Amino acid sequence: MEARCHRPCNSREIQLILFASDFGPGSEWVGTCHAVMATIAPDARIIDLTHALTPFDVAGAAAVLADVVPFAPVSIAVLVVDPGVGSSRRAIALRCNRGDILVGPDNGLLTSVAESVGGAHAARELSNTQYHGQSRSSTFHARDVFSPVAAHLSSGVAFEDVGPTLALENLVSLVPPRAEIGPGRISAAVTNIDRFGNVRLSVKSYALREAKLAGRDSLAVSAPGGQHSVRRAKTYQDLAIDEIGLIEDSFGWLCLVMNRASAAQRLGTNREGRIEIFERQNSLT
Repeated sequence: MEARCHRPCNSREIQLILFASDFGPGSEWVGTCHAVMATIAPDARIIDLTHALTPFDVAGAAAVLADVVPFAPVSIAVLVVDPGVGSSRRAIALRCNRGDILVGPDNGLLTSVAESVGGAHAARELSNTQYHGQSRSSTFHARDVFSPVAAHLSSGVAFEDVGPTLALENLVSLVPPRAEIGPGRISAAVTNIDRFGNVRLSVKSYALREAKLAGRDSLAVSAPGGQHSVRRAKTYQDLAIDEIGLIEDSFGWLCLVMNRASAAQRLGTNREGRIEIFERQNSLT
């Protein structure tokens, strides 16, 4: 039996649809999904959160969207990074404790984002083709399944009508990024690299306190491209040109940055990299 919300969560009350994907800004795929949703739910408001998510990177998309989605009011969200489209992976909808409904592939993206809005308390497989689009492509479920289902939900279709119940414990979940914190040292995963080359790590500022590094203004990092000195900073402008800084970003994550340059390029890292932060003892670049 599905748990009931402690606040109104009927999709009939949700007129806002959030849309995020790895389709690319200005893509005709984005426009096509908008057209489908507007045809079914002309009164719905659609907000494009981003379409610049890294292609195929489900974990990276989850890290970004889990920070962004909570800033929106209760919404229906179409979240699509779907390298398994057309395979045996399921199309699903999650109802979350805050009242949101997340629509997309069962590949760990939705379950991760759901945690940022109170966690999921019910799941449905999108097998009721009555609420699918007219096309039946095996490679464009965003157009043919996710967008039409989201639009129908926005128009008042009950969450329970989109398909059969799924057990939450049987949904795909992502393994959280690994972080290790010890005396004088932090090892963290790179969870996102933005278009400016800022390198977001899988730890927040508490890690500096736990590692007893919080009082150090000058630290060192070991990255795939070598070891470098870094300086604690509050803003990009605090840093000299060509200096690497460690800041707390706008979502509270530790982030390696440079002033008008790419920290990722300087550190030689990508989204799959790991970074170690430790006390600076020697002269580093």
